[in-house]
Amino acid sequence: MRTGLLFLFFIVFLFHPVDAQDNQTSPTLKRHGVVWTGGLFKSWLTDTSVGFNKIGDQVNPVYSEQKKMGFAIQSHYMYKPLNWMGIGIHLGLGMDANSYIEAPVVLFGGSISFGNNHQFMIDFGWADAKRKIVPGGVRDQLSQGNLTEIPEIQQQTELNTSYYLGIGYRIF
Repeated sequence: MRTGLLFLFFIVFLFHPVDAQDNQTSPTLKRHGVVWTGGLFKSWLTDTSVGFNKIGDQVNPVYSEQKKMGFAIQSHYMYKPLNWMGIGIHLGLGMDANSYIEAPVVLFGGSISFGNNHQFMIDFGWADAKRKIVPGGVRDQLSQGNLTEIPEIQQQTELNTSYYLGIGYRIF
């Protein structure tokens, strides 16, 4: 109960104007604008790959999954309802740190900015990218067969969409 009251007091304190001057818009405050940020992202897009573990004459497949995460450059269209906070939409490109460079990640969704000049951003939305997959047929063949040599597997990809979360700092 005490924590709830403290949280409520904190929220009211943040949004309640302290002075009559705070309610007036200053002539230098821009309410709308475009902001460019650079930062980090993590998506729920999963790359699946297969490796092989060879012990003696027996070869066993080892499957691994890894979520796409890396660096992003984004363009934001922002609206500033308060002097220290803004909301908006964004579109950007991300480069997965664990994958290959030919498949950038397209990021789009909503943004929340903090600071007088949109210095710090929290981004959320959807990530579209190619992801590596191991098809079910190949998986079945590898698990059923008694392998003595490491087979060569062609890497396959598919286009997929998933959620993502990112943070960024204003660069322009």
